[in-house]
Amino acid sequence: MMDTGPWLLGLLAGATIFLGLPVARLRKVATPTKALLNATATGVLIFLLIEICGHVLEEIEELIVRAATGQPGLQEALQIGGLFVLGFSLGLLGLVYFEQRHLGRAKDLKPGSGGTRLATMIAVGLGLHNLSEGLAIGQGYASGAFGLAWLLAIGFALHNATEGFGIAAPLSGEPVSWPFLIRLGVIAGGPTFVGAVIGGWWVNKPFETFCLALASGTILYIIGELLHLGRQLRNETVVAAGLLLGFFLAMGTDFVLASALQQGGASAPATIDASGQGPIGEQYHRPLHGGYFGDANDVYHYEVLLTDQPRRLRLYVNDSFNRPIRVTGLENRWTVNPDSPKPIKGTFTPGPEEAYFETELPPLDSEFLHVEVAVRKGRIWAPLEFSIPAPSR
Repeated sequence: MMDTGPWLLGLLAGATIFLGLPVARLRKVATPTKALLNATATGVLIFLLIEICGHVLEEIEELIVRAATGQPGLQEALQIGGLFVLGFSLGLLGLVYFEQRHLGRAKDLKPGSGGTRLATMIAVGLGLHNLSEGLAIGQGYASGAFGLAWLLAIGFALHNATEGFGIAAPLSGEPVSWPFLIRLGVIAGGPTFVGAVIGGWWVNKPFETFCLALASGTILYIIGELLHLGRQLRNETVVAAGLLLGFFLAMGTDFVLASALQQGGASAPATIDASGQGPIGEQYHRPLHGGYFGDANDVYHYEVLLTDQPRRLRLYVNDSFNRPIRVTGLENRWTVNPDSPKPIKGTFTPGPEEAYFETELPPLDSEFLHVEVAVRKGRIWAPLEFSIPAPSR
């Protein structure tokens, strides 16, 4: 059965644009109210820009650090970095081009002068950047980064609620019908849903990075537009309060989501001994390949075993119901003697048919191997420690 999670998040993020459209049928909205809403949306977007960029740049930094220690990672870091630069540039410069090509100075027209055409063009421009936002939501959800997907959806929903005011503003003083406003809402908000469906249907790590970068570039563009509008409203105190409100609202949302995910995911690593028994006693919580089994707090199930090759460690990754997962594309790590002052660290490589991870361990000086393995799901690492007889040297 198809997961409708990305669809619902895309609908949540896109539908709020209709909240601001009825302003077009009002005679007057107080300037301080407009200033507060505009600044709050700007604060939310500033936090989102930091959060999205940090999510990608942290991954690049980890790969560079890994390469600095002699492990593979430099080529992947360059690939991800290049995709980020490309997506960010297209998101920002693409909307700049669209504005110059299709809007020109139209956005500076006074209300009542070509407002219908201007509002339509603004809705089209917003729809372009909302498509990239939906792609980022869908890709984040499909790749397992549920917290980031929810944060994006909620943040974009708050922002899109104020986009409706931006579309409605040029229509002030002109007769506007409800069907016309609904069409503008679909043009501007509908692409968020479409992007979320596409992003949730096709999971691809490079595509996810590109979508996040594209959304970052468009967010930076919209931040500039909102700051420009804020200066026109000329109410510095209200604007400053709105910026703080939006930024800390988004930050608080992020903390709540991270806490909820951590409680339902991995926390402190559990230790499994050589008995091969996991901490949960259900029948399906058991090793499937004759190795040592453990439950990483219901995020993943791991099974490790030593092959007939010296110091060759194999890791199988299953879901919370112990169903096999293809390992290609999953971030992973292993640490020998994780509690020692100088632990030995490394990463696994995918085995044949993406069925498991494998690595060759360094020579060991003890009778038992104390190793911690971890695979990343979204922004959460799911670690698990094993204590097993050491392989032959």
